[in-house]
Amino acid sequence: MQDGWKTYLLFFAVSKTIDESGHLRDLGVAVLDCQHCMASKFGYPNDEGLPEHPYYFCGMSNLATSVLEVVDSPWAQEVAEQRLASARRIWGGRGMDWSWARGDQPRHFILTLKEKTFECLASSVVVECFCETFEAAYAHVIEEFSKH
Repeated sequence: MQDGWKTYLLFFAVSKTIDESGHLRDLGVAVLDCQHCMASKFGYPNDEGLPEHPYYFCGMSNLATSVLEVVDSPWAQEVAEQRLASARRIWGGRGMDWSWARGDQPRHFILTLKEKTFECLASSVVVECFCETFEAAYAHVIEEFSKH
């Protein structure tokens, strides 16, 4: 969910390990805050399609986590360069300081889910809370959107 200022990902969270009943434990609906998000994408690949992800054979396949960070990401670099060029053109063209945009490169996060993959460029990703229902998670995000 995005509103132009904030970006949240809501997803049904489960434990990484099987419990004594032989099943993954339901953790509820996670509300993930993608802080200072500059860009995001959501969709393919699902879990069966992960071998086709460009980073799969760069270590993604060996990790025991669903939350990854891409170091030296070409996507993050591309967006940082675009942002720097915009700051130089807009603020520099007005004779104003645009140096604030230097060194402000976002981090590239990947979250692999069962049926989709989410990627974002953000300063960090933080699980804000777990809710019992999707409706409660949605209400939480709407409340956060109303704060600005």
